[in-house]
Amino acid sequence: MSTYKAGRPSKYNPTTKKGVEPPKCAGEYRIRNAEGALTYIGETNNLKRRMQQHCYNGKMSNGQNEGGAFEWKKADGRSTSVTRREHERQKIKEHSPAMNRSRGGEGRVAGK
Repeated sequence: MSTYKAGRPSKYNPTTKKGVEPPKCAGEYRIRNAEGALTYIGETNNLKRRMQQHCYNGKMSNGQNEGGAFEWKKADGRSTSVTRREHERQKIKEHSPAMNRSRGGEGRVAGK
């Protein structure tokens, strides 16, 4: 079973409003800085709300990510929060983004 829809992720720059704005649905997202370096990976039940939260709390507008992009993919309709979190943990382990503070995602203990 696939966790996310097939294909490349959509991209959106909340500063310039260029790209495809994320929908209000579950999915995986990544934050890249202006140079294209991956700085954060996450999963959420509402991609649009989560992007807005990152803009508000500064993850999208700090010096490290200024002018960067919010990349996102919709979750497959058959995936669950458990399968999405497991996928998130695998991707964090694989890429080690600088802004992911724990190995299990924000507020989650690694391996749980």
